[in-house]
Amino acid sequence: MSVALRSLLLLYGIIFPFFLVFGQVGLRNQELSLQNDNDVYLLIGQDRYYTNGINVNYRIALPPRSGSEVSNTVLDFELGQRIYNGISMIDYRRQNKKYDRPFAGYLYLSAAGTRFLKSEQVVELKVELGQIGSRSYGEEAQKFIHHLFGMYEATGWETELSNAFGVDLQVKYLKGIYRNQSQSFDLGVMGRGALGMNNTNVEAGIPIRAGRLKPYHASTFTHGHLTQARGKDEQEWYFVYQPSLVRVFYNSTITGGLGKDDPIGELYRIEPWMLSHRVGFSWSNHKVNYGINYIFNSKELKSIFHRHQYGQLFFAYRF
Repeated sequence: MSVALRSLLLLYGIIFPFFLVFGQVGLRNQELSLQNDNDVYLLIGQDRYYTNGINVNYRIALPPRSGSEVSNTVLDFELGQRIYNGISMIDYRRQNKKYDRPFAGYLYLSAAGTRFLKSEQVVELKVELGQIGSRSYGEEAQKFIHHLFGMYEATGWETELSNAFGVDLQVKYLKGIYRNQSQSFDLGVMGRGALGMNNTNVEAGIPIRAGRLKPYHASTFTHGHLTQARGKDEQEWYFVYQPSLVRVFYNSTITGGLGKDDPIGELYRIEPWMLSHRVGFSWSNHKVNYGINYIFNSKELKSIFHRHQYGQLFFAYRF
């Protein structure tokens, strides 16, 4: 049995029994979700760079204000971990670095508030607390995963970045600019900015969806589906493609913690401009939402660093 298939069976084997226990609740304005990111889902035998990530989210919709321009407000609390690896360099002595990317774990907790305006506008504010270094337990998590699936022994963590803690602030804006009358195709514009001790960047993208769509304030695409309304909602499914351009100013998983002068991080240089392509599919009804995304990014680092790509699986249950 392949590693990808075993990963899928483990993920859904954990999720489904839990959600079936809580399957008979009338008011569905809350949601629990689990997402796993891994390059094994590319099915090409790749294992490098952003090699694994897992996050759990709890979301709740707040009651709408009468007469307000805000149609819906959703709070989102997230706990997660990401693991980053490099691959061995043959002639590393000349460059004084053994791997083409630093080894790093990133353990984080975030809280976000999203407001859905009636004119197809979405505004999100987020604060994130993040830890890199050995206190993020990236090495332990990766070795456990590799042992669980009978994979090779993970090496290289002796070059891990030093411990550093940071706080980031993020703002995101999404605006729908076209949707056809049959509600089967739409496109929008998206802008996002992060400023902090772990990440500083800006991004602009164009999300394009096709399928059986809902408007942004009621769609799983923006988590606007969590409303105070009772009863069953119509099914929603869609394919999504989102090209983005990112300007990266700082990334602690590459250069180390802000102001720490990490000797490992000093050996690496960030590629300031990155192109990103997201391709995915999502399906939902009044209880569940699941889907898959593939992320294809251009190089994150200068020199021989390769492009950065991985898959995402997610499952959410409303109650």
